Amino acid sequence: MSYIEKNALAPNEKIILSVKKNPISLILAWVWGILGFWLLLMPLLNAISATIAFITTEYAISDKHVYEKRGWLNTHCDEMTLDHIENITSNQSFFGKIFNYGNVCIQGANRNNVNFKQVCNPQDVRKTLNELKSVQ
Repeated sequence: MSYIEKNALAPNEKIILSVKKNPISLILAWVWGILGFWLLLMPLLNAISATIAFITTEYAISDKHVYEKRGWLNTHCDEMTLDHIENITSNQSFFGKIFNYGNVCIQGANRNNVNFKQVCNPQDVRKTLNELKSVQ
């Protein structure tokens, strides 16, 4: 059971889509960490930091809210109701198109943003959010 399921969902709320980060960024961080270890210790520390961020980040879309949870020692959880969503944008780089990952930015009515960073299938996430938003 995830942090969002345990701590953030309302009693009658169910998760529609649990979004995962793409591991390609983690793989690249570790390649640079191993290759760069001989030069400096910083690339290895960056790879360890990227691994912790990868493991402790959760994104979820429920039938009422959108959730973003980051952190391990300091936990930060953002949520936005579906009816407050004004704009949904997705962003994919060249490698993002090849490996099918990207960012999804969900902009709210009160200038609040929920960002899904480096997620798998960003176009599907955007499509799911638009479908849920149109049902509201």
